[in-house]
Amino acid sequence: MKLTQLLPLLALVLAYPASAQTPAAEPEKSESKVILTPAQTEHILKELEKVEAQIGKGRGSVFSTALAKFREGMASPAAALALYLDCYKLEHFDRKNLKQTDFMDWRNKNEANLKDEDFKRALWLQLEYLVLTIQAQEIDEPREMAPIVTSVQAFLAKAITAVQGATTHSASGAVTDKDVKGGGQGGGGGGRRGGGGGNNVPAGDIMGTLRQSVASSEFAKAYSLEDFLKRDEWEYQPLNVRGIYSNIVFPYYLAEKPTDLPVQWDSRISAEVAMQKAIKSETEFDEYYKDAGPRMTWEKNNYLVQRNVAPVIALADMLKVIQNYPSHPDAMNWLKEFRELVKEVSEPTEEAAAVEKPVGSQ
Repeated sequence: MKLTQLLPLLALVLAYPASAQTPAAEPEKSESKVILTPAQTEHILKELEKVEAQIGKGRGSVFSTALAKFREGMASPAAALALYLDCYKLEHFDRKNLKQTDFMDWRNKNEANLKDEDFKRALWLQLEYLVLTIQAQEIDEPREMAPIVTSVQAFLAKAITAVQGATTHSASGAVTDKDVKGGGQGGGGGGRRGGGGGNNVPAGDIMGTLRQSVASSEFAKAYSLEDFLKRDEWEYQPLNVRGIYSNIVFPYYLAEKPTDLPVQWDSRISAEVAMQKAIKSETEFDEYYKDAGPRMTWEKNNYLVQRNVAPVIALADMLKVIQNYPSHPDAMNWLKEFRELVKEVSEPTEEAAAVEKPVGSQ
């Protein structure tokens, strides 16, 4: 709690009836901190409970208002665009006291881009993930994350399909999509822009829009959500496959269904591979997978061993990686890590036990 919030509480302590306080003893020289009386402590804690309830109510009200509007925007890509325009106008024009004509001028200049179907779809997906993000903020128990985890994985599949649909390859295997050439670097439908929204909106920038944190999207900024989206075990970039699995999917399964983790790891690898295959040329993808494929298999099984999930099978798969890819850039590090790992999980030999046995013991 900030000092400015604590001061009124301390004022209440000072105003607390003197009869309820323990008579003060003669001050003694001490380097210890000031100690509150039991009555003062109880009084402050009760006041803190009231403040906490008010904070929770205020946060819930902010989320509730935003969710109502966002769910309307999720009705279709066209509805998402309409909400985006309202949010953009509020953030970049109304709050800066600019004129309606300034907004209309910006909109007219960007009309072609705003009508782009891929751009609308990107906003629609961004809005869906933002709703999931808001819903996750209120969850404390891992088991309660089950429907969110399921929805996030369904969303990710939909987002990857959208990227694949916005990307085409020539007969030679080259990438010819507009998304990779013109997007992926900027903020897409929700990036941070200058005052008045003078910059153009990138057309069809699905990658750029979904690589942006939903906490800094135009939707979130318009409804002042940036400072309320603080959950640690969450991924705020909708297209970050690795982050979604590491921060959302794996923690849930580790807590609730650890035996399903190998399958979930396979899902993550498949999603990462599908994403890279969509945005890379055939030659680029082959080069990528040559190194990334074994690396992801190693990472999966190392994770499982460290968390004692089917460790014997995982160790066997790690050994296969070393044996099958001796020319891999990580091969030497894998060998060192594997040796140490085997030592850690192996039972001590009789010779080792004898060495550790105290001298003179029976």
